[in-house]
Amino acid sequence: MRITMRHLFLMLYVCLAAGVLAGFLVHHFHLVHPHFVWEELPVFSALYGFVGCVIIIIASKALGHYWLQKEEDYYEKH
Repeated sequence: MRITMRHLFLMLYVCLAAGVLAGFLVHHFHLVHPHFVWEELPVFSALYGFVGCVIIIIASKALGHYWLQKEEDYYEKH
């Protein structure tokens, strides 16, 4: 059997749906006593991780552009 892009996308969507379903099931049936109010939100961890990754990407691009990258003739000028 030949695996096509359609099969790969179907497997991706099935795994994605299974992950989302597992997340909701764990959230609703696993008794956790949160320490803070925002930990009771079902999507807090996902949003926190996403925002953290976005901040890391923006900070690393800014670091690269303003500090690490030099002009092409940087060493010839100095």
